[in-house]
Amino acid sequence: MSSATTGKLANDVNLFPNVTIYPRAEIGQRVRVHAGTVIGSDGFGYVQDGGIHRKVPQIGNVIIGDDVEIGANVTIDRGALGPTVIGKGTKIDNLVQIAHNVESGKAP
Repeated sequence: MSSATTGKLANDVNLFPNVTIYPRAEIGQRVRVHAGTVIGSDGFGYVQDGGIHRKVPQIGNVIIGDDVEIGANVTIDRGALGPTVIGKGTKIDNLVQIAHNVESGKAP
């Protein structure tokens, strides 16, 4: 995570190659994130306007609790307005997509 972001990265976080973490993501302690995972990208949010798809800004974030393990090539979308939450102790397999505003597992 670059110093230009305003996210939070706790102690003992293990990020494998090619992990992308967008600004404002909050990652708890003892979290493992495997290769190719993207945390905090836009959710799939559009509205119809005169037959044209218009992008709805996704202004939320992602909160990942302690002791979470995220497999390879996972995507976790940031929330549209509030957070997407991956609760404490959650385990996510490879190639999983978590949509915006999902709340999974125990509260962080």
